[in-house]
Amino acid sequence: MKKYLFAVAITAFVLGCNKEKIYKENLNATWRVYKYLLYNVDKTALFNSRYPNYRITFTKDGNFTEFYTNPDTNIINGSYYFEQNNERLVLEHQYLSLPDSTLKTAKRKFTIFNLTRDHVQLRTDTSQLYMDTLDI
Repeated sequence: MKKYLFAVAITAFVLGCNKEKIYKENLNATWRVYKYLLYNVDKTALFNSRYPNYRITFTKDGNFTEFYTNPDTNIINGSYYFEQNNERLVLEHQYLSLPDSTLKTAKRKFTIFNLTRDHVQLRTDTSQLYMDTLDI
């Protein structure tokens, strides 16, 4: 019985690692938001006005870069990882907090839906980002 439980645990671990690898491979691209819902109401125009030319690029090594112009160019570099059995994507970056100039860490968490090589849906409690890749 112990051998059976050990085998099941190892299998679950290996499948979990493979899922993370597949997610990283599928995210490895530059993405744009083509639809944004806030409280299930389409607010794509609002998103585009706040974050003109928004793009996010994910790499296989766990890093991301966000880009938008409003009116200046804004670039956010950070790292990403998965939690909750690879169902949640966490974006993490550091920023300088003013006025005391302390370095702080920001974390944004999204539940992942419908991830393929050319589409992903990222959901929070209040919003949903529908994204497609610019790389294909």
